[in-house]
Amino acid sequence: MLKIGAGLLCIAATTLMLELTLVRVFDVIWYSNMAYMIITLAMFCFGLSGVYCSLRPIKKTTDINRYLSVLAFLFSVFSLLILPALNLLPLDFNLLYSDPLQASGYFLIMYFFLVMPFFLAGLIFTTVFSAYAGRIQKLYCWDLTGAAIGCLLLIPFLPPIGPGGILFLSAGLGLVASGCFSAKKSFSIAAYVLAVVVALVPFLKSDYFEFKSHVSKRGVKSAMEKNLIEDSHWDPISKIDVIDFGKMKHVAYDGGSQSTYIIPFDGNFVKLREDIKKGRGYHFYGSFVYVSHALKQDTDQDVLVIGAAGGSEIKAALTFGASHVDAVELVGYVVDLGKTKYAKYNGGIFNNPKVNAQKGEGRSFLRSTDKKYDIIQIFSNHTSSSIAAGTGAMATTYLQTAEAYQEYLTHLKADGILHVNHHVYPKMISTAALAWKRLGRSDFQKHVLVIEAVKEGFQDNLPTMMIKESPWTPEEVQQVQSYFSHVFKLVVNPLDPSTNMLSAEFFNGNLTAATANNVAYQVEASTDNRPYFNFLRKSIKKLDADPDNFMNYSTAALLNSQLKNGWIPSDVVHLFVTGGASLFFILLFIGIPMLFSKAGREKWNGKISSLLYFSCLGAGFIIFELVFIQIFMKLIGYPLYTYSTVVFAVLLASGVGSLLSGRLGVTPKRLWYMPFIGIFICSIALLLVQQQYFELFLQSPTIVRILAAFGLIFPVGLFLGMAFPLGILTIADKPNGSIAWAWAMNGLFTVVGGLASVVLSIYYGFNITLVVAILIYFLAFIVYARLRAAVV
Repeated sequence: MLKIGAGLLCIAATTLMLELTLVRVFDVIWYSNMAYMIITLAMFCFGLSGVYCSLRPIKKTTDINRYLSVLAFLFSVFSLLILPALNLLPLDFNLLYSDPLQASGYFLIMYFFLVMPFFLAGLIFTTVFSAYAGRIQKLYCWDLTGAAIGCLLLIPFLPPIGPGGILFLSAGLGLVASGCFSAKKSFSIAAYVLAVVVALVPFLKSDYFEFKSHVSKRGVKSAMEKNLIEDSHWDPISKIDVIDFGKMKHVAYDGGSQSTYIIPFDGNFVKLREDIKKGRGYHFYGSFVYVSHALKQDTDQDVLVIGAAGGSEIKAALTFGASHVDAVELVGYVVDLGKTKYAKYNGGIFNNPKVNAQKGEGRSFLRSTDKKYDIIQIFSNHTSSSIAAGTGAMATTYLQTAEAYQEYLTHLKADGILHVNHHVYPKMISTAALAWKRLGRSDFQKHVLVIEAVKEGFQDNLPTMMIKESPWTPEEVQQVQSYFSHVFKLVVNPLDPSTNMLSAEFFNGNLTAATANNVAYQVEASTDNRPYFNFLRKSIKKLDADPDNFMNYSTAALLNSQLKNGWIPSDVVHLFVTGGASLFFILLFIGIPMLFSKAGREKWNGKISSLLYFSCLGAGFIIFELVFIQIFMKLIGYPLYTYSTVVFAVLLASGVGSLLSGRLGVTPKRLWYMPFIGIFICSIALLLVQQQYFELFLQSPTIVRILAAFGLIFPVGLFLGMAFPLGILTIADKPNGSIAWAWAMNGLFTVVGGLASVVLSIYYGFNITLVVAILIYFLAFIVYARLRAAVV
C-alpha cells in the first residue's frame, strides 16, 4: 500500500504542476482569460473519468496494479505529446470569429491532447479510491500532500527549463508513478531509470523547448518566426522576450500581452534634459512619463517607481535631479536585464548609486518602510499572468484599489505627488476619492488633476492623473499644461470644477448607487474586497461618448474594441463559454450515469444525498481556496508567494486532516460531525479576526508574513480534509461505480465552484463569497446527516 500511496502522490503532484504550467503557456500563446477558459474546460475531464468508471467499473478480476501502471505510463506519454500538439496546431483565437468551423476543428484536436493527461489522472484516482475505499483517509492524504508539493515545484523549475521542460518533468514523474503501481520489480526498475532519463532531457538542452505563439501580440510572433529574439526567459511571473527594434529594445511580457522598452542612452543627463527642452530625440514615450519629475526638478526629490519595467521612469527621475529612486518591479528578470545584459545600453540607470532597483510588489514594499516620497509613480502597471492575478478568470488589480491609494497617499511628503497613468480616469477618480475620504480628508477636488488626449478617433488608454498632497496652484497647473501638446486637455481641473465632465460626488468618496447605476460601465470605486478595476462591462451594446452620463470617448472606445464582430465581448466571453460548458457537463455527469450505469439505475438508500454531498464538497473546497488566495494577498503581498503559500497550506493541511480523521476515528458511526463543526468555527473565526491579525504582521519580513498566513489557514484546511474521506467511507458498500460517480460530481463542482467564486467576488466581494463557501459546507452537513441516516 505504501507504493500505491507513493504513486498517487506523484500523479497528484504532476497533475497540479501540469495544470499550472499550461495556464502559463496559454497566458503566452493566447491571453490570460483564454488560459482560464481552456484549462477549465480541460479540468472537466478530470471529473469525467469518474463518469467513465461509473459506466465501466473495475471488475473484481482486474489486476489493479497492472491497470494503474498502464494508466500512469499513458499519462506520461500524453504529457509529452502536449508540446508537439500545440505547436503543430497553432490556433489564432481570432479565427474563432472569422472561420468558426475550421477553428473548432483545430480546437477539438488540440483539446483532445490537453485533456488526456487529466482524464488519465482522474482514472487513477477513481480506481484507487474505489478499490481501496476502506483506506481512503490515508490515500486522500497522499493525494493532497502530492498536490501541495506540485504547486511548489513550478517555482524553482520553470526558469531553468521552461514549460516545455516541465512537460518532460511531468512525464518523468508519471513514469515513477507507473513503477510504483507495478507489482513487477523488473518493470518498476526500468520505469524509474527511464523516468530519470526523461526528466534530465530539458536540463541537458541549452535552450528551452519552446511553444509557438498562436496569436500575434505586439509583433512577438513575427519576431520569433524571423529569429529576432535576443533574449528569452521564463520568469515565474511572466515570460520575457527581448526583441531588437533597431532604435530600441522591445521587452515583451507573456508573448506581447504587455510591453516595455529599453531606449538607448549614453548616461549624459544634462544633455538629455536639453534634448527634452528642444524636443529632440526619443527618450520617453511622451511627456506624461516625466511631467511629475519636471515639476519637482532640482529639489533633491525622493522618488518611488512602482513597476520599473524598462527604466523610463527611473531615467526621468534622474534627469530632473532626484536624490534617490526606489524602483520596484514584480518581474525580477527585467531588473536583472537592466543591471547586467543591457546596463551599458540603458546608460547604467539601474546601477546608478542613487537607484535602489529590486524585485518586489509595490504595496508590500510600501508596507515595509516608513519613508515618505516627493513622487510616487505608477505608469501603466498591469499583469498579464494568471498566476500573479490569482484567479485567471478576471484580473485582480491590487494597485488600483482604495486601500492601495491610502497606502500611496500616506507615504507622500507634505507637498508630494502621486502620478498614475492608467485607463478609465473616472473610475480612478472614484477609487482615489474613497481613499481620500477614508483618511479623513476633504476638498479632494482641489488636489487632483487629469490630463487626457482629446482628439477625434483617438483612444487614450493612459490618461495622466496626479494627486498632490497640497492643493494645486494656478502656476503649477499652468506648468503641467506646458509640458503637453494641444491634443492633451485638462479634463479634471482642480481650479475650475465647472469644466470637469465628472460631478462633485465623484470627488467626495460617496458615489451614490443611483449615479453608478446610470453610468453605462462599472464606475464604482475598486477595493481590496472587490479588486476588479478592469471589469467594466455592463452590456454588450456598442457605446458612444456621453459626457452627461460620465462616459468619455476613450472609455467607450476601450469597451467597443473588446467587442469582436460587433457583439462578442472578448473580455468576458470566457465566462460565458465556461458557464455554458458547466451546464452541459452537469447534465452529462448526472444524466449518463443515471441512465446507463449500475450505480445510477439501481435504487439504493442515500443516492441523491451522496451526489449532492460530494458536489457541495467540490464547490465549497475550491471557493475556500480561491478566496483565501485573494484575501491573503494583502498580508503576503507578492502574488506568486501568496498563491503558493495558500494552495500549499490548504492542501497540506487537508492531507493532514484526512490522516488525522483516521487516527481520531472519524467515521459514519462516530465523530462524523467533527469536520463540519471545525470548518464552521475556524472559518468564521478567520473571517472575524483577519483584519486585526493582518495588522500585526503587515510590516514584518516576507517569511514571517508567509508563516503567519500558513498558521491562520492551517486549522481551516485541517477540517476541510476530513469531509471527503468521511463521504467515501459512507458509500463504500454501495453498488459498484458509486464511488466513481461521487468522485465525478466532486470534480465537476470543483470547476463549477471556481467559476462561481469569480462571479460572486466580482459582484459581491471576497467576504461575501467566503460566507457562501461556509454556507455550502453547512448544506453539506445537513445533507450528510440525511445520507448517514439512510445508510448507517
